[in-house]
Amino acid sequence: MGSKVSAAGQIWFLIPLLALLAAFPPLSTDMYLPAIPYLGKLWSVDLKTVNLTLVCFLLSYSPALLVYGPLSDRFGRRVPLLAGLLLFILGSLLCAAAGSVQALIYSRILQGIGAAAPSALGLSITKDYYTGPERHKILAIIGIIVALAPMIGPTFGGWAMLVGNWHLIFFLQAGVALVSFAGVLKIPETNTNLRHIPLTQMAGPYVSLFKNHRFLTLTMVFAVSMCPFFAFIAASSEIYILGFQVSEQAFGLYFGINALSLMAGSFLCMKLVMRVNDMVLIGFGFSGMVVGGVLLILMPHSQVLSFTLPMCCISFGFGLTRPLCVNMILETVNEDIGSASSLMMFANFIFGALAMGLISLCGEWKIMTIGLTALSTSLLTLAVIRAISHQKDKISTPT
Repeated sequence: MGSKVSAAGQIWFLIPLLALLAAFPPLSTDMYLPAIPYLGKLWSVDLKTVNLTLVCFLLSYSPALLVYGPLSDRFGRRVPLLAGLLLFILGSLLCAAAGSVQALIYSRILQGIGAAAPSALGLSITKDYYTGPERHKILAIIGIIVALAPMIGPTFGGWAMLVGNWHLIFFLQAGVALVSFAGVLKIPETNTNLRHIPLTQMAGPYVSLFKNHRFLTLTMVFAVSMCPFFAFIAASSEIYILGFQVSEQAFGLYFGINALSLMAGSFLCMKLVMRVNDMVLIGFGFSGMVVGGVLLILMPHSQVLSFTLPMCCISFGFGLTRPLCVNMILETVNEDIGSASSLMMFANFIFGALAMGLISLCGEWKIMTIGLTALSTSLLTLAVIRAISHQKDKISTPT
């Protein structure tokens, strides 16, 4: 452990790079949210059709995760990661050149296939370098930095539309991928335990992971707990821009306030993780999400803050619990780390795609639906995590 952490410390940009890699999903979705209502008007299509650019991104992104993980366990992290970044750059440039919603959807599918590499393999590199309490802290730090992506993404997107046009948003995304590509070129290969699995047996690690019931259960319930955030991402531009009649630039500000709450939760986790029991922090965080969900259900939503403030409660709770839940999942596996990270991310975004698709069908009940989703998924996740933790304590206690 010491040698890994020491080697990581010699790469001054490693933590920002890991955070940037982890931020690809929010950067890929949130940056162009302000453009969604405009694109609907530009191409004379309804918002459900434009929202397919979000859903199809996730539907291509999610299965691609399952490919990059085993490849990184067999060939190392760098080559699949660099290949994915190149695909993302190409997809971003095609998005910028799209002249119809159909062309944008196809380009977003390619972009999603590329984005799967940095988000999954960045987490694998974190597992390669860090262990134990140190990984707790690093995941919390990355969570703080990653929270900047949904905060600055819509803001950049709104201002890009103001000073240029919607095409500029995708040129900016290509630029971020180019910076990441340069960073990955400068780090050494982190997977020193390559598994020479025949390509015809690349699904083997997933069979083993499905037999790991603790890993599978934690992965599924954590993925379910993310549903309200994906629903919020898909519905936020319609709620703010069309519902509350705010400008694209003001939308970026309100979306940023929500991301700031996520960052505050991750920051508190980083400060308390070495001093407070994990289950206490998890209980506090999910309780905050329950409160936010109840407020969204019960409050009248005549003012923009009546939606923003409860969402901030939900985001704060999620920011507090996310590093702890991710670390809890990673601790259940000791090999096939790339495959485990990929399967975890796959579950997150498959449920996310479902949440995005469902929220698009909810009409004027979108805020109520987000509240109900936050309430139910938080209670479910907290109950399952407590049950698993209690079971682990019973096993580890000598009789």
